[in-house]
Amino acid sequence: MNINDMLSSDAMLVNFFGTSKKQVLEELTKLAENKLKIDSRILLENLIKREKLGSTAVGNGIAIPHASITNIDKPYVFVSTLVNGLDFNSTDDQPVDLIFLLIAPENKGAENLQALALISRLLRNNDLTTKLRGCKSSESALAVISQSIRDEAA
Repeated sequence: MNINDMLSSDAMLVNFFGTSKKQVLEELTKLAENKLKIDSRILLENLIKREKLGSTAVGNGIAIPHASITNIDKPYVFVSTLVNGLDFNSTDDQPVDLIFLLIAPENKGAENLQALALISRLLRNNDLTTKLRGCKSSESALAVISQSIRDEAA
C-alpha cells in the first residue's frame, strides 16, 4: 500500500480559509462526494461521531480524521492545508493547519489501520510538513508528498 495510490490533486484543499473544524470537514466531505460518488452527509456524520470519541489531532498542527463507509473499494485520502490554524482539541493545544482525511472501506479493519499508520508515519517528517504548509496549489502539494515518499524509499 502506498499513499500515492490513495491521493490525487483533485482531493485537496490547499490554502483553505477554514473557520471551524466542522466547516473544513464539510468541504473535504464534499470533495469526497464528488470524487467517490458517496453521500457527504453520511460521511460527515461518521466523522463527527469519531471526533466526539476523541480528537483526531495528533500534534504539531496535524489532524488525521478518519471514517469507514460502504461502497468504496480502497482507502482514499483527502488533504487540506489551512491558511489559519483551527482548534481541533489537540493534546498539545496547537492549532491544526494540516488535515489528512482518511476514508476507508467498511469491513477492512487491518487494511484501514495500515493506511492510518502510513499517513501517520509520513506526517512525522518535519521537512514534508514544512513544505506542505508552503504549497500554493494542489499540484505542488501532491508533488511534495510524492517526492517525500520517493526520498524515503531511496
